[in-house]
Amino acid sequence: MKYGYIRPFDLYETEAQQMAKMSDSDHIIIEAHAHNKRRTELKRLIDEEVTPGDTIIVTDLCILADSTKHLLDIIGQAEENSIVIYVINLELAIDGSGNLSFIQVLKHISDFQSDVVKFRTRQGMTEAVGKGKQMGRPRRSDENIKRAIEMYMSKRYTLDEIKEVTNISRATLYRHLDK
Repeated sequence: MKYGYIRPFDLYETEAQQMAKMSDSDHIIIEAHAHNKRRTELKRLIDEEVTPGDTIIVTDLCILADSTKHLLDIIGQAEENSIVIYVINLELAIDGSGNLSFIQVLKHISDFQSDVVKFRTRQGMTEAVGKGKQMGRPRRSDENIKRAIEMYMSKRYTLDEIKEVTNISRATLYRHLDK
């Protein structure tokens, strides 16, 4: 039996895009969340559903695991139970046959780790914005900008003096003068 596993991990593909690639699956399991804790559907799939000879299909390695250790544990458990893991976007069947070169394995692991870091960063930023945290460089005070422009227009101050008094850089001052 072929089990498709989908997780709302919108780094490269949405759930719908993952679902569209699961046409070969006999049964699709969808995780309720993207967090790395409490992956109940994945645990149930591996511990209770699949049997020797079955295949778990995912679109990317980062859908399946959240760290290199987690990936190693899942692949180890799959190999022990004669379960194949097929990664669609890599066209890679992980079946314990060892048909990959060492360099190919390292490349896949490196890409996987990069994807996990990107996802965790994006997830952290989304949570911070949800809590009202302002992202990006802080805005300059409109009062300071106004004061810097007035000082510049008076032609009595040098750019260094304006910067020292208002803490507005030359580039910022010129950008606001152009408006």
